[in-house]
Amino acid sequence: TRFKTPFGTRINYYISETLKLRTYYRYYSDDWGITSHTASIELPIKLSQSFTLSPSYRYYQQTAANWFAPFEAHLSTEKYYTSDHDLANFQSNQWGIGLSYTDIFTQRKIYKFGLKNINLKYSHYVRSDGLKANIVSFGVKFVFE
Repeated sequence: TRFKTPFGTRINYYISETLKLRTYYRYYSDDWGITSHTASIELPIKLSQSFTLSPSYRYYQQTAANWFAPFEAHLSTEKYYTSDHDLANFQSNQWGIGLSYTDIFTQRKIYKFGLKNINLKYSHYVRSDGLKANIVSFGVKFVFE
């Protein structure tokens, strides 16, 4: 069993008609000994009525689970143990940039589906234990008319 306690908050601020500030913070703890902090910031910039460019940054920090140890560092007499690095002590940074197209009045259609939104985002993820990743995500939202 595992008892988890997260607490999060979002603060959004409209700087101008074309610029917003989106922030997020979350504190997490559980009875396995893990505590973590997540903080992120996004700055959507409205380029036109339909296009938005969104640079973003996310920081994450976590302590290790009580029974985490590197591979082959445990004793077989221990009741619980893991070498899963997702339960280790680490920090991560993620930088990203996204572009979205929004069709407010769903003028573009495919059969009876109106196009609502298209998103494309690239992120670069780096973790203190050496894990690195490049992430590309793509999404399309339709409405049925």
